[in-house]
Amino acid sequence: MRGEIDVPMKKRALIFIEDGSYTYDNRVIREANALAADGWSVTVVCPKYPDDPFFREVGNRIRVYYYPKPSYDSLEGHVVEAAFTLVFGSLWTFWVYVRRGFSVFQACNPMDILWMIALPYKALGKRFVFDQHDLVPELVISQTSLSPCHPVLKALFLMERRSYRLADAVIATNESYKEIAVSRGGKRPEDVFIVRNGPDLDKFRRIPPRTGLKAEDEVLVGYLGNMNAQDGVDHLLKAAEIIINRYGRKDIRFLLIGGGGSQPGLVEFSRSLGLQGNVIFTGRIPDDEMLSSLNACDICVQPDPFSALNDKSTMNKVMEYMALEKPVVAYDLKETRVSGGAAVSYVKPNDVDGLARAIMALADKPDVRMEMGRKGRERVETMLSWPYSIPFLLSAYRHSLAGDSEEKPVSGGDRPSRPEKRT
Repeated sequence: MRGEIDVPMKKRALIFIEDGSYTYDNRVIREANALAADGWSVTVVCPKYPDDPFFREVGNRIRVYYYPKPSYDSLEGHVVEAAFTLVFGSLWTFWVYVRRGFSVFQACNPMDILWMIALPYKALGKRFVFDQHDLVPELVISQTSLSPCHPVLKALFLMERRSYRLADAVIATNESYKEIAVSRGGKRPEDVFIVRNGPDLDKFRRIPPRTGLKAEDEVLVGYLGNMNAQDGVDHLLKAAEIIINRYGRKDIRFLLIGGGGSQPGLVEFSRSLGLQGNVIFTGRIPDDEMLSSLNACDICVQPDPFSALNDKSTMNKVMEYMALEKPVVAYDLKETRVSGGAAVSYVKPNDVDGLARAIMALADKPDVRMEMGRKGRERVETMLSWPYSIPFLLSAYRHSLAGDSEEKPVSGGDRPSRPEKRT
């Protein structure tokens, strides 16, 4: 408690995550660490996964409170999830306010409901920072067949607007999200700060590859990430079926790392395509095992198909692949090009045959793979790694507290400023 007592109230933050555990949220982990390094005391409130405690301390300045929340795939189920968040999240937030206090409430979506918990604290003079991880209306459209005129979509747009309106500062992951905050959310450009999901190069680094995943003369194609409806893992499996069964390329194997609501169905889909001997699903695995497995891959894939959500979103996985010097195959999406540059072989969106051909082309060109990997690593080191995002995060906090920060870096684009040296 001593380190927290020494922190003035003005530098105490509450970060609330609605859709998942802090334990697995790399973006929020990096944000909390950056704030703590800048002298902030950070309290995180988030849903509890089965292996999470109800409370834990991370170092001297970060504390995490977990609340129980069920998980459902249906629209009705999401309403139940939201109810759990509003009840238990409000209780934990009130406990934090009384026990520790905070000057900034940072809300991480989805869903766009946390403004309701923050509203009374806003009335008490606390500042509200909206950290927009996803475009929730587009996310629901990508997962369902609802039209934009459906009452559910209208409600989601309304909730998003309330989040924007209450925010003293908005944190966006890229220029596309910033444009939406300004055009759809009515925010001033100077109220929106681009904090990219750059990889942590201390974590994503070259280490000895895991053995036993492929033979010496085989090419291993890797995927790392969530496996939900919008993530396109089914596209990758269809491409694998084309490569292995249509073209007879038994020398190409596939490694899929990660979990999610769609993973059990994808495992069954893989079996129905006859891919059992060529596709490995690991599920969620510890970081050290994940890293050694990904280092064993020769090619990595970002199969997210074109949608209103994916075209505007920055995918963490592509930059994590680049950090490990892996060549990438991906559909040609707007923000993927901003991140990937020359490290990616771009395919016409949603063209599964093209995805298969691009993978095979790289499988047969080790020199090209090496050069693409080199360019990707250089791009991450010089532009996109997490330290380049820290000044924008701190500026968003200064802006929320002071109205206008005294010193703001440019708020994003394809060329972030160089990171500040930190001691």
